[in-house]
Amino acid sequence: MTTQASETKDAHLWRDEVRALVTGVNLVVLIAAIVAGAWGVFDSMTDAGGDRFAGNLFIAAPGIYAGWCMLEVAWKRLASIATVILRLFAACFVAPAFVAIPVAVIQLIAVAFPGVRDAIAEAQAHNGGFHYYWDEGIATNLFLMPLGSYAIGMCVALGVALILALPIISIRDPHIAAQGSHIEKVEGGKRISTTAFVFVGLGATTLGIVLWGFGDGGSIAEFPEDLGRFVGALSYGYAYWDDAVWLLGVVFVVLGVAFMAWGCVRVLFARGRTARG
Repeated sequence: MTTQASETKDAHLWRDEVRALVTGVNLVVLIAAIVAGAWGVFDSMTDAGGDRFAGNLFIAAPGIYAGWCMLEVAWKRLASIATVILRLFAACFVAPAFVAIPVAVIQLIAVAFPGVRDAIAEAQAHNGGFHYYWDEGIATNLFLMPLGSYAIGMCVALGVALILALPIISIRDPHIAAQGSHIEKVEGGKRISTTAFVFVGLGATTLGIVLWGFGDGGSIAEFPEDLGRFVGALSYGYAYWDDAVWLLGVVFVVLGVAFMAWGCVRVLFARGRTARG
């Protein structure tokens, strides 16, 4: 009986969480994301060269909505860490589908019309036979576009959780972020700063890895050489953005790892004191 009551409660919590994704401001963002995704679908058809930004919206739209849903939890009143975990699962697995599926249906209906298919073929012919978005063929893209946009939405939600939501919660409600972890063994006021060190460090490291990937640079061992090249370019009044992004990424990774390491050291000392009694 107790197990059945627990399962019923879990089902209610999950249903309420999914309902929260489509109410209030979240519903407004959802509608805006679907509209943006649909706009991206139609714009991509005539943009054979991939020169316009709007064509990317059909891929980005699920991530915009999922990222917003995850970010929302950062300023909500939280009862426990379970609320954050529940929203993480909903934002990663459910929210992207709420945008990707309607946009996929719009895409399917659109290409069912011969005039739309002719517009895609005409744009491709005018671009030397290559189409940036639809070169793989209509049938293949009807599968790849929704699947790719859903996967990107999942990644965006997870990234927002690690880079923004959890660090903000660790500063705003450190007792929630530390709940159920070994951080609770840290004494007094140090527990608050330790929570911030761990989660802010995690966010900085994640952001650094993302910037590192988008930037143009090598390993940390090459940092002095690349930094010298970047500073040398600045002395001539210009700089390459990809070098700047990579260098910033390295700095974030180093600082983030240092913050997490210091927080973990505090937790290990606290566990040791607890074990000794």
